[in-house]
Amino acid sequence: MRRKSIHLLLIMLALFPMSAIAATPVQLEHQGLLLNANWQESAEPGSGPLFLIVHGTWAHGGMEIIAGLQDSLAANGYDSLAITLSLGVSDRQGFMSCDTVIKANHADAAAEINRWVEFAKTLSDHIVLVGHSRGGNQVMLYQQQFQAPEVKRFVLIAPMTWNAAESATGYEAQVGRSLADVMAQAQADPKAIIKAGVVYCPTAEVLASSFLSYYDAEPNRNTPALLATVRRPVLVFEGTEDPLANGFKSQVALFEKNQQVTVQWIDGADHFFRDLYTDELVDSMLEWLQR
Repeated sequence: MRRKSIHLLLIMLALFPMSAIAATPVQLEHQGLLLNANWQESAEPGSGPLFLIVHGTWAHGGMEIIAGLQDSLAANGYDSLAITLSLGVSDRQGFMSCDTVIKANHADAAAEINRWVEFAKTLSDHIVLVGHSRGGNQVMLYQQQFQAPEVKRFVLIAPMTWNAAESATGYEAQVGRSLADVMAQAQADPKAIIKAGVVYCPTAEVLASSFLSYYDAEPNRNTPALLATVRRPVLVFEGTEDPLANGFKSQVALFEKNQQVTVQWIDGADHFFRDLYTDELVDSMLEWLQR
């Protein structure tokens, strides 16, 4: 192990054989914050890749879809690490609270993912990076900025898309204010704390620069645009019953010439691929890895 800041897992590795560990909490330090993750090992680990999994918007590494992915991967003989992005909160666990002043930027996730990749490299030289929803976009932001050769492939599950007009309409319907007006307020003083509402929290207090990172005209928040230039294999899953998938389907032309990208639709699945759809997703993902 190369990182002194790896806490609990290092102790467990020193005291017990790996086969004794099922689901273990792990903590790392990053820029003064404690980061959390769940390490899950297969009962019969093989020589296959390690899966590093990133959750969706303001969620956490123990939410239903992530825990289901880890269980299914373990049943198939694969180890996984499900991380919880800090969102600027040290030792964050559970869903992000709307009572918290929002200070993190959307793109901050890339550096945190890289921190976990550096840790995962101490366990495996073959990593598959998986992201759900907003986490899918943040995984693609990671691959833009960092080029760890150990990260061989990417899997995006219902990845986030972004459209300026839809973003403005949705914000105004949720918060009851003009997005353009709030954007102007945030741009006037990016260091200010404003009561503007952000993402799932219509009355939250938020750092103005953080607000801008979620709502300004940044094309990199649109995952289909990022897929156009990716140079490593990517598998994208979409569910036919996910209403958010229409935004992805309408933009396939942005990346359809990139032969590194494969899109697979799972009939009947919604945005969270619950129950048997989780197993179907994992089975399809493992088949893809064998190609």
